[in-house]
Amino acid sequence: MSYLEAIFLGIIQGFTEFLPISSSGHLVIAQHFMSIHQKGVLLEIVLHMGTLVAILIYYWDDLIELIKNTFSENTAMQVYLSYLVVATIPIICIGLISNNFIESMFSPSYVFIFLLINGFILASTYFSLNRSIKQFTLFIACIIGLFQIFALLPGISRSGITISTAMLLGIKHDQATKFSFFLAIPVLLGAGIFQLFNVESFREIEILPLIIGFLFAAITGYYVINWLVSVITNGKFYLFSIYCVSISILSYILII
Repeated sequence: MSYLEAIFLGIIQGFTEFLPISSSGHLVIAQHFMSIHQKGVLLEIVLHMGTLVAILIYYWDDLIELIKNTFSENTAMQVYLSYLVVATIPIICIGLISNNFIESMFSPSYVFIFLLINGFILASTYFSLNRSIKQFTLFIACIIGLFQIFALLPGISRSGITISTAMLLGIKHDQATKFSFFLAIPVLLGAGIFQLFNVESFREIEILPLIIGFLFAAITGYYVINWLVSVITNGKFYLFSIYCVSISILSYILII
């Protein structure tokens, strides 16, 4: 993998990780057309770690406040943290027991189907615009966590399905967005650590291109987050469905 390819994939990751259009699906398609043979899952994990850094920087103040209040007597913060833990458990459990199956899905022939499904999920949020606002509850956190499992499939956006689920359940758009991004922290970190233990030999891995991809994913991701928050706040989240359906049809025509 060349440095230019690493930069390109890092930028793709930075855009698609936070936009609800599936970074994994786009990386599979991009690697197919660019004939990149870097170990796919490891490359994806490294790029995801770059966007993890973007989340940490963007929400740094909120995260520090959450951590501080977790060890104080701030019950509200402790409850919120428990919601994050509960919502994270399903995807970790399923990810661990179905790793081989998930890797087998990382193929262009599957991605276009999941991108199409992702588009329909995003389109459904149009019906959440006039819903009455509800308080976050343990039940809602559990539902979001269960639907997050589907984000293991390339083409199903993690941010897309978690934000969509929260919005359809009546959670305010800004709260749904923050909860989704907070959920990404343990998921991305855990996936990265797990994958490192499965690398047989680091001698066959091109380290420098991965570092470059990591940096460009972090930088791009940081600037994309702010724009996405604005889009969601303005009630335009469902419009991303048009792109997902379009890219699904296009990939089917060009690849299948």
